[in-house]
Amino acid sequence: MNKVSFFTLPIIGSLVYFLLSCFFSMYFAFLQYNYEAFWDAFRSLDFDTSIYFYQNKFVDTLWVFGVLSLVLHYANVHIVNKINVILLSFMMMIFSIIAAFIQQTIIVYYYELPIFPIMIIVISSVIFCALLYSLLIYYLTNFFEKYFIKSKQSFAITETNSSTIHFILFSTFIGFILIKGYELITNAFDLMLSDFQESLYIGAILLGLFLSKSCFKQPFNKIQLEKLIKSISVSAMMIFICDILYFTFMYKMPIRYYINADVLIHAGCRLLLLVLLIMLICLIIKKVTKHYFLKQK
Repeated sequence: MNKVSFFTLPIIGSLVYFLLSCFFSMYFAFLQYNYEAFWDAFRSLDFDTSIYFYQNKFVDTLWVFGVLSLVLHYANVHIVNKINVILLSFMMMIFSIIAAFIQQTIIVYYYELPIFPIMIIVISSVIFCALLYSLLIYYLTNFFEKYFIKSKQSFAITETNSSTIHFILFSTFIGFILIKGYELITNAFDLMLSDFQESLYIGAILLGLFLSKSCFKQPFNKIQLEKLIKSISVSAMMIFICDILYFTFMYKMPIRYYINADVLIHAGCRLLLLVLLIMLICLIIKKVTKHYFLKQK
């Protein structure tokens, strides 16, 4: 095993983080209960709760994977061999331990506050954690950089791999932001949405990414970090506005209470708005990526 790859090492590092993150979550939960109470609570977990737990850990891993891909690329660490894998695994073990304590330390308390102050508080804490994780990965990589085995030449971004690399990076970051933001918005509105609605939302994101893949055909000779940041920010902001408007119309408007008398009309309105939201998500991702990555000079 001695090949050069852009994403192989980040995948290995992210997998180490995901497994250790799940382990530390279980460990801290074990510390909060005695032995018998912990196993009683663990055995009582249903399938949906387990899926929710691992889903949240997976979403956080998306951010780690994206940041790790960029940091390792700029450090010119692309050779996949035994030494690099061991060093990277050890580095991610340190990162996972620190990240676990950060998650236990940063706890947001709020009581009967209006929706928007809650959203600001929670979103700020999520952004703070994401930035803290990014800085931690950067400085750990900077420390271990002299021990990694590097290729003599920097990794070449070519016409062959440029499209795939930019598409994967965009999909990773926008997936994390949209799913995380969706959870924050639903929590702020104090909603208990069905798994079906959440599946449709994630499906809309995947469909939008599938439709936007053709927008990454323009070749580049280096990572277009500015285009990535702008396209991700604009897409996320526009989609979040659509999400908030959707939840506002569906759950906060007075029409909800007097239209319930007619179940068919109410169901039709909800379905129409949901379909509209899905179409808008796909359209926004498609148009924004086309503007930034397929725009002719």
